[in-house]
This record gives sequence, structure tokens and C-alpha cells, in this order.
Amino acid sequence: MKELVDYLSGRLTIENKSMLEKDILLHRVLFKLMNESWFKEEFAFKGGTCIIKCYLGYYRFSEDLDFTYIQQEELANISQKEVRRILSKKINEVLTLLSSVTLELGLDFKKDKANDRYVEIGGSNKFVTFKLWYHSELLNVEQFIKIQINFFELITEIIIEKNALSLYSKIPEKEMKLLFPEYIDILSDVSLKCYSLKEILFEKIRAILTRRGLKSRDFIDVFLIMEKESVHLQKNKKKIIAKIQFMLRYDKYIQNISLFNSKKVMIGAEEKLMLLPLKKGFESFLDEFSMYLKELFDEIKISN
Repeated sequence: MKELVDYLSGRLTIENKSMLEKDILLHRVLFKLMNESWFKEEFAFKGGTCIIKCYLGYYRFSEDLDFTYIQQEELANISQKEVRRILSKKINEVLTLLSSVTLELGLDFKKDKANDRYVEIGGSNKFVTFKLWYHSELLNVEQFIKIQINFFELITEIIIEKNALSLYSKIPEKEMKLLFPEYIDILSDVSLKCYSLKEILFEKIRAILTRRGLKSRDFIDVFLIMEKESVHLQKNKKKIIAKIQFMLRYDKYIQNISLFNSKKVMIGAEEKLMLLPLKKGFESFLDEFSMYLKELFDEIKISN
């Protein structure tokens, strides 16, 4: 892997080799997951990695793979016991798939729901985090790739089909086949179902208000999405509040939103993820957007 990362770092003029290493693994995992037809049909890609791969290009690195279960209608109008049973079966199917994928890629993962090193389940099987571990040859430490799946989610926009772009697609195929044939899959884009950019924007706003630790990348993502999509936030306030209130059913999100007023944006903390300089206008956007967040926060407090 180190030789591949050194080669790609020189080819793409990217200095952050440890993030390149993680991105290679992220792309390979995504590629293999979407080669499984049932997973491709049942789960929509979303989150930061979706933004850079499906919409805005690689302005920053992303560290996770996030998905939402699409076929939620089958979980409506049945008992909570039956919901837990169905979701337990789905989680087992994903565990089996991840066991196969990680075995192929040489990652450390165990199909064990009781082992929180690898699997964390919340909300009566409604939210699951999987951790795929690897030894970073660049940092000489253990690292992990996080995969998060929401089985219950308020989806306000249409799920669409896109190609998730590879950072390495412009590397000549002949060159890769000659030098690193075992990694040829990193050149390929990945066909999948995903959230619209508008839906991702709404989720980012919700994350800012409910995430326990503030991440400056969320503000940067919103800034760049707004620049591309020109979404009128006031006109979409009801949808955004509905998404937030949907998550406020769960205790940890109620605790998180109560901490919102004490949060501060510190861009420097995540500069290591950035591949392009931040465009002008971010600070003025931040002032205006913070006022909008305060409006949302106050309305949610009143309604709850």
C-alpha cells in the first residue's frame, strides 16, 4: 500500500498521504458494497463522502461511508417487536457482506454484534455503526473506516441514481495494470443510489444542531452546497425542522441540541482534510448562517 500511496501522491500532487491511504480503502469498500445488487437497491449513499464523490468533487477528504435504508415503508404499521426482528435480520445481512468485503481487502472486522470494537447498535436496531480496522502503513498506527447506516430516516426529497467518482479515475489504466494490478478497482467510478444534494444540505444543517461535537467541515459543506445549489433556506425551513424533530425522538439527539448555544466554529481543526483553499465569502456566510441556525434552534425549543 505504501508504494501505491507514494505513487498516487506524486501523480496527484497531494501531500496528505495518510488521508490518501484511507480514501483508497474507502473507495474500494464502496466499490465492493455496490457490486452486491441487494445492497445497491436497498441503501442510499449520503453524507460528506457522497458530497465529494457525487456532487462537488474532491475539495476535501472524507473519512466515513454513510447510508440510509430506502425501503422504510415495509417498517410502517407493524409492531416495534416486528421492526426489531426485521432490522436484526438486515443487520445480519450487512454483517455477512462486510465480513466478505473486509476479508477480500485485508481489513480487520468481526461479524459480532456484541463486540463494540466492530459494531455499535442504537435506537432498537434503527442506527448501526460498523468499524473496519486497518494498520496504517503511513502512520504506523491502527485506524478504522466507519460505516453508518440509518434504518429510520425522514427523507424529504427523491432518491436519485448517480456515479460516485474516483479520485484516481485520470490515472492511466495501462500504468496501473503494470505497476499495481491488484488495485485496478480504484480507477472505477461506482454506480449507486444516493440522496439529492438538497437532502444532504438539510441533513448537514440537522447535524450541526444535533451533533455532540461541532465539526467545522459541516459549515464548509453547507457553504459550498449553497454556492452550487442556491437553496432558499427560509422556504425550506419546515422540511429542515421536520428532519430535526424526527431525530429528536431519540435521547442522544435531545441531549446534543441542548448544547448548541455553546458551540463555536474552529476551521483550523480540520484543515488537514482540505484539498482546495476555502473560497472567499465564507466568513460573511457564517455570520448569516449562524443567525438562521439560531432561528431554527429557537423554533424547535418552542415546539418541544
